[in-house]
Amino acid sequence: MIFEGTQRMSRYKSLLIAIAVFVMAWFFLLYASVDVPENPSDLSDTRGLPAVSIYSVILAVIGGVAIIMSGAGILISMRLGSASFVSNFIVFVVSNALLVLGALLGIFIILSYVLDNPFGVAGMFLYLVVIGFVMYAAPRRASFRPLP
Repeated sequence: MIFEGTQRMSRYKSLLIAIAVFVMAWFFLLYASVDVPENPSDLSDTRGLPAVSIYSVILAVIGGVAIIMSGAGILISMRLGSASFVSNFIVFVVSNALLVLGALLGIFIILSYVLDNPFGVAGMFLYLVVIGFVMYAAPRRASFRPLP
C-alpha cells in the first residue's frame, strides 16, 4: 500500500518515456529516408515521392493519434486510481495498443526500406525500446504475501 503511488508514478513515467522515444525514432526514420531515391528501379526518374517518405507521413499521423490516446489513457488511469485490475488493464490496452502497433509499423518500414542506413538501425532499436517501455508500464496484479 505504501509503494502503490510510487509504482503508479513509475508506470506513468515509463509511458511518457515511451512517447518521447517514439517521437525520436520517427525522426530517425525520417532522417534515414532522406537519401532513398524516388524510383529505385530507374534512378533518372525523379517524379513523385519515395514510398518510405509516404509511409513515414502515415506513421506520423498514426503516431500522433497514438500519443493522444496514450496521454488520455494516463489521465483516465490517474482518475481511476486504485480501481480493479481489470478496468485498469482494459484502459491500458485500449490506450496504448496504437502506440505499440505504430512502433511495429515503424520497424516494418525500417526493415523494408532503410535498414542499410545507420539511422534506420538506430530507429529500429528505438522502436523496440518503445515496445519495451510500454510492456514495462503494463499494470500488474498486486501480490500480497503474508508475513511469517
